[in-house]
Amino acid sequence: MATIAEVAQRAGVSTKTVSRVMNNYEHISSKTRDKVERAIEELSFQPGFATPASRIGESLSIGMLYGDPSSGYQARLNHAVLKACSDARRYLAVELFDEKSTDWRHQLEAFLDRTGVRNLILVPPMCDSADLHELLRERGVRHVLISPSRPVSGDISIVMDEFRASREITNHIIELGHKRIGHISGHPDHVATILRRQGFEEAMAKAGLATDEFMVVKSGRFRFRAALQCAEEMLSSANPPTAIFAANDEMASAVVMAANRLGLRVPEDLSVAGFDDAPIASVMWPDLTTIAQPFEKIGEAAVSAFMKNRPSDEQVSETIVLPHQLIVRASTGPVKS
Repeated sequence: MATIAEVAQRAGVSTKTVSRVMNNYEHISSKTRDKVERAIEELSFQPGFATPASRIGESLSIGMLYGDPSSGYQARLNHAVLKACSDARRYLAVELFDEKSTDWRHQLEAFLDRTGVRNLILVPPMCDSADLHELLRERGVRHVLISPSRPVSGDISIVMDEFRASREITNHIIELGHKRIGHISGHPDHVATILRRQGFEEAMAKAGLATDEFMVVKSGRFRFRAALQCAEEMLSSANPPTAIFAANDEMASAVVMAANRLGLRVPEDLSVAGFDDAPIASVMWPDLTTIAQPFEKIGEAAVSAFMKNRPSDEQVSETIVLPHQLIVRASTGPVKS
């Protein structure tokens, strides 16, 4: 069976234009509309009902796109959604996706055509892409947003309070007596980076510690190697921090490695905290103090959202806020007197 990409190629237009013709968008010239309709007829294109497999995809499958499957956050989320799909007797179709590629539209449309998926989970940073949302609406694909920066009309958003969680874990470090506390932030394009840094900064300010002398913030972009360099710079400075809060567990593990390289003991000489409760947090030594994301509840809420009967023209946004948990482990301890 033909795909929408093949129709676009036959008509000499973009797949976006084909979608707009199929959905009767205005401002399409009669010449373009005729070319697309002729290509659809010549290829016997039938969107959404091409094969039994596509009908199964439409009714029983849920799709999810990943930019970085090696991420501890995405690995935990993938497992949670997979379990939720299994419990709900649904199938999960997962695809690697490069949202920064100039070919991203073709990637997505090929995935939708191949799988017949009509329900899609968008994780950061794709959950904030207005172009992506527009294409999904054109294709009639329902989507749930995980941790978007803002509500989107007509969409369900599932979030946790990143700001509050970050403030809570920073307060835990402050209560242990630490005054020189560093923060390694995440990727600048992710809203989680901003919220976690803001929570850190507010906790520091309320404790009277938000000064250039004490507050050190560096960007590790959520990556191990970048965070390792940040941590080594912090710990080799003239007035190094006695604690570092990293915006995810992968970066926190890099901080522990940097401390070991410099002959510092964790937590006796340096307290380290992370965020997400990724698998590495509980298997490394010392195990990490961190914020546990409610991954299982996120997966359950996302799958349940697709099982609700919502009118296709409904434009009311819904935000589901799920609770986090501070998990105190061996990587944080009292400041040395």
